[in-house]
Amino acid sequence: MIKRPVAMLMFLIVMLFLVSSCSPSAASSTPASTTALDGATLVQERCTRCHPLTRVESSSHTSAEWKTIVDQMIARGAQLTPDEETVVINYLSTNFGK
Repeated sequence: MIKRPVAMLMFLIVMLFLVSSCSPSAASSTPASTTALDGATLVQERCTRCHPLTRVESSSHTSAEWKTIVDQMIARGAQLTPDEETVVINYLSTNFGK
């Protein structure tokens, strides 16, 4: 009689462990590709959510202008942390600067 409740309890514990280890909160909320804060990857992932990459690639701005543009995009909903913003601005200034 006691074996069945113990077995059921063990089963529930194992299932709880498996489910909790697979939950979204167990995984990092930062995509693996942006963990290293790569400017090209950040631009590809974040900027192309709203417009084509060619819009960025065909632009040429100073560092100050890129900062203003990125700040405007953040105000419109672009998701960048302060560190990511710095990386993106540096990347854009280096590769698409005046």
